[in-house]
Amino acid sequence: MLCVTLILIAAVSCGARELRDESNAEQFRISKVSIESLKPNDSRVIGGSPTTIETYPFMVQILNNERFSCGGSILTTQHVLSAAHCFFARNGTFLGADPFSIRAGTSYLDGEGTVISVSRVVAHESYNNTTYDNDVAVLFLSSNLQLSASVQSVSIPFQGETLPFNSRVVTVGWGRTVVGGVASNVLRQVPVLTVNRAVCYERYQAYANLFNAPWSINDNMICAGLLDIGGADACQGDSGGPLVHNGIVVGVTSWGLGCALPLYPGVYAKVSRYTNWIDDLVLPNASTRSQAGVIAGLIPLVFVVLKR
Repeated sequence: MLCVTLILIAAVSCGARELRDESNAEQFRISKVSIESLKPNDSRVIGGSPTTIETYPFMVQILNNERFSCGGSILTTQHVLSAAHCFFARNGTFLGADPFSIRAGTSYLDGEGTVISVSRVVAHESYNNTTYDNDVAVLFLSSNLQLSASVQSVSIPFQGETLPFNSRVVTVGWGRTVVGGVASNVLRQVPVLTVNRAVCYERYQAYANLFNAPWSINDNMICAGLLDIGGADACQGDSGGPLVHNGIVVGVTSWGLGCALPLYPGVYAKVSRYTNWIDDLVLPNASTRSQAGVIAGLIPLVFVVLKR
């Protein structure tokens, strides 16, 4: 997640498709699940703890020149979901695919896993490198991932679906455990709650007005944290990783003011605003789209949320 310190430095309906090549397209179909169909999971404990890749097998590390930079979620064996800002320099220059690879199948930053180079990065065409609006990107891999107990694709919500406020969600990644610290060597999970968007908007807008900061909260974003309590959040290094609700990636870790501050929740790109956009990239042979509801026989694929 992009993290800004308190001292400001720079400041659903988804239908069936007719495919031209059904056999080839099958492996690129993304599993979409209705949020309302899931039963709540009350076993999560607020506070954050180490976890394993087998618990979140869709989670991957994104490497920039072989160094960990962001997180991502496996959509298909050839596609990964992440945050657009992970692929732009601070001056707004798009970095392209050449410096990047992904590591899958390991709980550890220094673990072996499987490393595959990125052949193409598609950032959302409306991504704003100043406000971090539309902060999503899809990575195309140079070769297929081999699915296993530690490498799996994830499900994402139907287009337009929304989580109720105060829903339990989990942010996952290898980001810093304290502001200014180093990345965690082991994968960690941090349970938090979704925050009322109007409240989140008011908090950030007051800060933006005071310090002339460019950010604002809108419908493309989810806010999550422990409002007025703090102590649990994604942080630097988690960017691009997933915000997970009962096994579905509902957000992509994007930005926030500090980490785990009581007044300012973390901010995530809202995946259900981009489900159709993701489909159009991952399913290039999709020629038509009907409003038929749930698609049968889809293969689940990965998507995750974290902060840089």
